[in-house]
Amino acid sequence: MSLEHHLIQASFDQAADQYEQHAVLQKESLLRLLERLGDDLKTAPGQILDLGCGTGWAVPELLRMYPESQLIAADFAPSMVAKVPEHPQVTTRVTDAHAIDVHAQSCDLVFSNLMMQWCDESTVLQEIKRALKPGGIVHLTTMGEHTLHELKHAWAGIDDKPHVNQFVPAAQIADLAMRLGFEDVIADSEFITMTYANVVDVMRDLKNIGAHNVDHNRHKGLMSAKVIKQLTQNYAEFRSEDGLFPATYELVYLRARKPADDKGLPLKIKS
Repeated sequence: MSLEHHLIQASFDQAADQYEQHAVLQKESLLRLLERLGDDLKTAPGQILDLGCGTGWAVPELLRMYPESQLIAADFAPSMVAKVPEHPQVTTRVTDAHAIDVHAQSCDLVFSNLMMQWCDESTVLQEIKRALKPGGIVHLTTMGEHTLHELKHAWAGIDDKPHVNQFVPAAQIADLAMRLGFEDVIADSEFITMTYANVVDVMRDLKNIGAHNVDHNRHKGLMSAKVIKQLTQNYAEFRSEDGLFPATYELVYLRARKPADDKGLPLKIKS
């Protein structure tokens, strides 16, 4: 997937004001990721990095779970970071996940909810590994390859342009983490389906959370009424009995640990 990262940043920056109102999927993903984290990590981490923190939804919950921890809430969208709740144990930071503005080997936990799908996965995982202390862990969610398959199918009957972002399979994420030197790697996925009154609402919801298509090969014009009609017809085979249009998301979880004997030497991906 070839993404225009400056457009991703601008998109999420613009979406900050309506993000919390529309990001139902992100809230559900966050709750599920927090549950997995709580089951896995019983000892309070000294420093947590919430990478791609958005408006800071995870901050109160992470502090409730680990009240003695220090937390860095980081995102590349300044408007999102500006909405992070203030707390004496929380530091906010505007930074790119491809070059995280934290000291090497400074974090005990990297927590990231639905951010990595907008990034180069290899670069971000290397940066996460650099940021983690030896023995530190990462818990994150991202989107899997089957995400929005209904919308992809509907567009495929119209043209061959990439109207829906392409995401990486869970097995590929796990393999990449292992090749980068992480251990105790666990990756799995589950499906979450949301429903909408019409196809336009599906795409409007994606735009309202800053998650619309940013592939550089995408069609850049506005949709005509004719295209919307054809898209609706193509999408119709997925409609539920009550006439709603489903949008299915494959939620991928990754949990991995930086080896305790990792010396922070220059990283080379294992072949």
